[in-house]
Amino acid sequence: MQQDFSLEEIKSIVLERNNFEKFNPMQEAVLAKPWFSNNLVVCAPTASGKTIIAELCFLNCILNKGKKVIYTSPLKALASEHYKDWKKKYADLGIRIAISTGDFDSSSHYLSNYDLICTTNEKLDSLITHRASWLSNVGLLIVDEVHELSSSRGATLEAVVVKMRYILPELQIVALSATIPNASEIAEWLQAELVVSDYRPVKLMEGIYFKNTIYFSEEIIELKGSDYVEAIVNDTLAMQKQVLFFMSTRKNAENLAKKAAPIVVKNLLPKEKISLKKLAEKVLNVLEQPTEQCKLLASLVEKGVAFHHAGLLAKQRELVEDSFREGRIKVLAATPTLALGVNLPAFRVVIPSLYRYSEYGMQRIPVSEYKQMAGRAGRPKYDSYGQAIIVARSDIEKDELWDVYIEGIPEDVNSAFAYMPILRMQTLAAIATHFIFDYNSLEEFFSKTFYCQQYGKLSALIEKVHAIIDDLIDYGFVEENNERITATSLGRRVAELYLDPVSAYAMIKCLKQELTELGLLYCLVDTTEFSPWLSVSRNKESELWNLLMNRSDEMPIDVAKQQFFDENMLDKFYSALMLEEWINEKSEQSIMETYNAQPGILYSKLQICDWLAYAASELAKLIDAEENAVKMRKLRKRLKHGVKEELLPLVELRYIGRVRARKLYRAGLKTISVIKKTDTKDLARIVGEKIALKIKAQLKQKS
Repeated sequence: MQQDFSLEEIKSIVLERNNFEKFNPMQEAVLAKPWFSNNLVVCAPTASGKTIIAELCFLNCILNKGKKVIYTSPLKALASEHYKDWKKKYADLGIRIAISTGDFDSSSHYLSNYDLICTTNEKLDSLITHRASWLSNVGLLIVDEVHELSSSRGATLEAVVVKMRYILPELQIVALSATIPNASEIAEWLQAELVVSDYRPVKLMEGIYFKNTIYFSEEIIELKGSDYVEAIVNDTLAMQKQVLFFMSTRKNAENLAKKAAPIVVKNLLPKEKISLKKLAEKVLNVLEQPTEQCKLLASLVEKGVAFHHAGLLAKQRELVEDSFREGRIKVLAATPTLALGVNLPAFRVVIPSLYRYSEYGMQRIPVSEYKQMAGRAGRPKYDSYGQAIIVARSDIEKDELWDVYIEGIPEDVNSAFAYMPILRMQTLAAIATHFIFDYNSLEEFFSKTFYCQQYGKLSALIEKVHAIIDDLIDYGFVEENNERITATSLGRRVAELYLDPVSAYAMIKCLKQELTELGLLYCLVDTTEFSPWLSVSRNKESELWNLLMNRSDEMPIDVAKQQFFDENMLDKFYSALMLEEWINEKSEQSIMETYNAQPGILYSKLQICDWLAYAASELAKLIDAEENAVKMRKLRKRLKHGVKEELLPLVELRYIGRVRARKLYRAGLKTISVIKKTDTKDLARIVGEKIALKIKAQLKQKS
């Protein structure tokens, strides 16, 4: 949709759509560079307005160059947030904006009709593997949170950048980063202009709480309260502000919310109580049958408080986030994942503990993680400053935390490209898509990585890749002839299905057998994609080993042998048992109590299983295991709905979940044809009048 806009016109459009009078100092520093043509790395604090740079660049690319733009981020939530925001701001200019974060087995051809595509690193990687033809018309790649190159998922981002530059040598890349010391290394890798700024539109005050006193460099604030929760919450509410607590565990987040609730509810206005009561009802009824966690969250929301962690259902997280943004929730206790995710600022951010559980025991978090959390303090347009507060337990700790964290410098971003599961996937994908076709092209491909530039250890990386290729040959995914390296049809399919080759090989071995229900489920959990597995507590280990041995004939592995090679086997079995209970209609509450798996965790694992079951059914077809392909397709539906096989026809109806389907079945309404013949009043006695009317309308029947 090429049109001719001057750069000044594009700047005016961005200012107007964001209700800004002028660009801030960080943005002006970028505009002084050739932002309209050169690669850029913009390194600036959270909330400094880096997104505006993305908007300037994508408008120029779409309107003046007639090229497509891809925005990619590490999280679906970020992609979704920007999609909604940009659609609201720019759709009336004729810019067609799409979001694509799911379905890894597709080239998503429909995206050829869009100008700006918001996606995740993994989805973009999958599009490249599927050779999406429309990628050839991309002129700009916007990489958000590029400092995430350090994370295990950063290896995927690194591969995506290498591949996109291979496909499109003229591609412009705009990389946005939080404050990091070695931004110049990333800029050098991307051959980009670098802009580093410490500008923040909302001043950030960082301080330490100790014995009812907050110590900032600018001032000291005296508080009143029996502990830090009461003191900080009371003081924040007195200022008519909001506070966000970052807690180290889900349990701690829930406990703090419970502690804050009686303090907050006393300060609510009558109209706020009415609004929160309605919100609490929505939070409570996200599931057909609320769990104890749903009830707890709803009771806290009614008092103006909430917790936020991976155990919440997606709809509940959305309700909590929106109501916190609107100022209805006054106190939010969250786990640190929120710091990276959605834009959810608060006047005050409080971090009671800088320790986290790790495989090595309790350890201090990196300075960069602290800075991410602290960066959420201060709401643009509402606050002139924000406060980030660490809680200290002693005078000595107060001084130490000041030196290490408040005065501390974030760690360098280091490439994680050698992370084995991703390196295996990327090696197979690069061979399947012909980026690599012999050992010379292999060296050339990996020489373009950030890893190679940063460490200069190409030979060490190539050695790892050679070992991976040997394994891929053993798996039957790759062939080598006269130094030519090619993917087999099975290998290409594994790459398209976006599976770790080790997972795919384990699946294929399972799928060649006659599988029981438990065997099918174990086939899904015995993958790196499903990890981390549910953890078995010590007091359950003996009982579970006995159960595993008793059911070993249902398993697709040699249990007696595998126990010596797979240290996670018991956790995998435990995870398979949880899924077995789910498809046999155990309630979310029962699963939560038995497996310590909150609904959010259960549903996120089910989402992963949906993909794995699809992938397994596709692989089964390729290896002539059609019977298991059919079983997997049926299992996928049962996992989606959490039902026994007999309820599958009923749950195909909207508004009929596992609980209502079982009620209908017990009442003798076992098929849709029987429901059609049933009078609305009789149906209402089983599922309620509202649902009965909706079902009849869906079946195009008058009540």
